[in-house]
Formats: sequence, structure tokens, C-alpha cells
Amino acid sequence: MKRVVIAGGGVVGISCALALQAEGHSVTVLEPGPIGEGASWASCGCIAVGEIVPLSQPGMLMKVPGWLLDPEAPLSLRPASALGLLPWFARFTANSMPSRMRAIAADLARLTFAATADFKAQLADIETPELLVERPVIKLFDDERDKAVMGAAFDLARELGCTIDDISGREAHEMEPAIATDFKFAAVLRDWSFVSDPKRLVKKLMQAFVQRGGTVLPLACKGFQRDGARVTGVETADGQLLPADEVVIAAGTHSKPLAKNLGIKLRLEGVMGYSTGLQDPGLDLKHTVFYPAGGFGVTPYENELAVAGTVEFASLAAAPKWRRADVLVKRAHRVLPGLQDRHHSRRMGRRPFTPDTRPIIGRTVNLANVSLATGHGQLGLTLGATTGRIIADVIAGRPLSEEIRAFSPDRF
Repeated sequence: MKRVVIAGGGVVGISCALALQAEGHSVTVLEPGPIGEGASWASCGCIAVGEIVPLSQPGMLMKVPGWLLDPEAPLSLRPASALGLLPWFARFTANSMPSRMRAIAADLARLTFAATADFKAQLADIETPELLVERPVIKLFDDERDKAVMGAAFDLARELGCTIDDISGREAHEMEPAIATDFKFAAVLRDWSFVSDPKRLVKKLMQAFVQRGGTVLPLACKGFQRDGARVTGVETADGQLLPADEVVIAAGTHSKPLAKNLGIKLRLEGVMGYSTGLQDPGLDLKHTVFYPAGGFGVTPYENELAVAGTVEFASLAAAPKWRRADVLVKRAHRVLPGLQDRHHSRRMGRRPFTPDTRPIIGRTVNLANVSLATGHGQLGLTLGATTGRIIADVIAGRPLSEEIRAFSPDRF
């Protein structure tokens, strides 16, 4: 049995904690924020199997200059963050080359194609299988030009094994009568599903962990005690020193400064995403519906309709711009004409993005007992259980597949 300290108690961190606890380790999780109110809470809640083509795809990159000039665009950049982000964006743009896009998509496919089975096993373990809603996702397009932006990404995803059906906008309306009737095209992503309540999911995972003897401290990780190439202890914000045989950094956007403290340089930037929960939406939606041109999706959670999206690059200290959440709700009326938004609540989550869209999973060669589980971007909820399984294999010393090296923290 090893003493494992995990920095971060979001869906990835708690998934790692449960997987390691199941192997007999003594696990402590450090999570300073409210349980369940991290990035996953401000998302569309999708298990996005097949979301494998990097965001640097050419169709998207062509839109970026115009988006950056529009404060209400799906992608925005705070001026104060612009200079520091130039190296990251240079690497991000380089990954738009067809060969790199294909390699990244193939790597992500290997992870996401295992996600549903891993997630189902996790839900069965905590006896809440009802949290997974196995219905496909619908993506809507105004016209041929709008559809063409996603065309190359869809073709590559299909080539790598994803099931995506092209349908008409009228057929999308027949699947979901709440959808507007004037969309020309749509696509049904058959491999996807969604969670009925991401906040409840993380709380249930945490509850199971604690009931099985795990420790959760409402504290941030401040630093580390080292002995050569090993970390021997984790320092908390209140001055405690927690002895550690193994350390897992799963703190989302906060992983970058923690890794830097250990001499590990991560190409990782925080992206703010917004979500609005509509408690009385006035319509009955059964599927998650995405409107790529508007940069958002709408998911029918248990007790509300969630309108979530946007990509906003900003510093960790930046305050939310709630106007961006309001814009998404306004645009959602174009997709769902009968939508009511009088009763609502807004939230924001920070997603850790790497320039190659791959998450960071595994050990660094410079430290013998530190593993990283971060950089999942928009796939944190999707890959939480899968990442936990891989981290358990890493710490157990079990052989890893050659493909896992693509997610190494040392690749930067």
C-alpha cells in the first residue's frame, strides 16, 4: 500500500482517487473549491466519444482572426493575456497540418473509444448507472457553407471509426420537435451520450471515495518537499506537510504552476467556458443539441436545461465576463424557438488546454513518483474514468501500451 496525494478533486482527480483506492492505496485528495462545481459543471455534460479532431482544424483556424475581434464570438482572448499566449498559439497553429491532425485524432480515438465502457464501469461501481443517458448528439448547420466548416473533421472522424449520420434539418426537427424548422443540414453523432447531472456525478464519486476510507481536505496544494528525484511530501495552503509515496497532479488549469514548482514545464493554458442552467425552459428536449456556428450546446439535465460553450483565453485571476453566458442563451433561441429563460443560474469553468489537444497523462522522467492527469480541455468528463484507470496502471508499474506515450508530460 502506498500513500498517494492527489492535487485536484474535479472529475479527473476523483476518478484517479477511486481507481487508486480500489488497488489498496491510502489516498488523500486536496480540493479547495466546492465539490462538483469545477469545469464539468459548466459544460454540456457529454461523453464525447469521437471528439477527436483537434481544435486547430483549418476550418476553425480561418475563423479565429474575426472571432478575436468580436468580444461575443465563440472564441475570444482577453487583451491582457495576448502576449503570454503567443508561444502557445504558435504551437496550436502548427498542429493544423494534415499529418499532425491525423496523428492527434488517432491518439485521441484510442482514448475516447474506451471512454463509455470505462465510465459505465465507474457508475456501476458507485451504483448510479442512471446518471448516463445513452442518446446520440445532434449538430445543426444553417447552410452548406456552415456544414463545410465541419466537413473535414467529420470525414477524418468517420475514417477512424466514428459513427456520424448526415441528415436534413427537417429530420433533425422530427427527432427533436423543439428544434427550429429552418436548419438546412444536421448530423447525428451516434457514439456520444451525456450525463444527467455533472455536479451530482462528481459529488457521488467523492461520496463513494470518502465512504470507502478516502480523505478529502478542503485545501489547495501549495508546494512539495523533495528528496532528489522523489517527492516525499505535499505542502498544503494551511502549512500542513502530507507524507507521500506517490503524487498525482490533477488540478486542471492550476496544474501548470504546480508542475512548474517541480521543474516541469507544461504547455497548458486555461480557457474559460460558460454555462447557464434554465430551470423552467418551457420545452421538452431529449438530446444534446449543438450549434457549432454559435459556439454552444444545449443539454437536458435532470432539473434544468444547460446552455454551455465558448472558448475564452484569460489568466487564472481573470473574473468571468457573464455577458458571454447571456449571449449563448440569446443565441439558443435561434435553435429552440420556444425556449423560456426567465429562471436561470450562470456558472463558469476553467478548462486546461494543450496546443496539441491531447491531455497530459503519465509520469515525467525527471521525477520517480509524480504523475500528471490534466490538460483534458473539453474532454475532462469524457476521459475522467479512463484517465483514472491509466494512472492506476502507471503507479502499479503495469506495462502501458505504446500509444500512451503520446500523452506524456515530457512531450513538450
